[in-house]
Amino acid sequence: MFQSPNHRDSAQNDTLKVLVVDDEPTLRLGFAYALANRSMTVETAATGRHALERIAVVNFDIMILDLRMPELDGSGVIETLRGKGNHLPIVLCSAAFSPNAALRAIRHGVVDFLLKPVRPVDLRQVIDFVMSPECRPLPLAMRSARAGDFAVAIQILETQMNPSQQAIHWLEIFRSVRDLGADLDSTQLEEKVRTSLSVLAFNSPTN
Repeated sequence: MFQSPNHRDSAQNDTLKVLVVDDEPTLRLGFAYALANRSMTVETAATGRHALERIAVVNFDIMILDLRMPELDGSGVIETLRGKGNHLPIVLCSAAFSPNAALRAIRHGVVDFLLKPVRPVDLRQVIDFVMSPECRPLPLAMRSARAGDFAVAIQILETQMNPSQQAIHWLEIFRSVRDLGADLDSTQLEEKVRTSLSVLAFNSPTN
């Protein structure tokens, strides 16, 4: 478990437990150092399988998950967890997302993406965004989508006045996911995801 030098000795109920999963040692250490502070403790895992082993014994609050890893990639980790009924909030991180991988993640309630290279401020802000959503339409809609309730997410975004480009793109994606159900082979939906990823990513310049 990585802790900053000034981390409190006694564990407190409001301390977030963060799991960082990446097969690159330098990134794991950098992410852990950027996040560990008085309100967070950070553990790292080098593989998807190691991450699943740790999640089985530790109640993490959120996971920063690399997409491309050997043996068991980020998509496999997400699908394994959801198959077990585990709805741990996940931020999927990669230098490049394929539309299929992004779509698979969204269908499992993973709607928070970071594009590498990732700045420390992006890591801290995305955790704040996921764990302490503001009472604005987009954060509230994203919270519903993380729970798999796309109908509520859509309803929230449809009533938004003067929506941002990001909100408009998410509304279109959520509508498509709702309408297509379990059809993972929709070329049309994959194309929508492909053209929207640069806007949907948390650290997009449009945010």
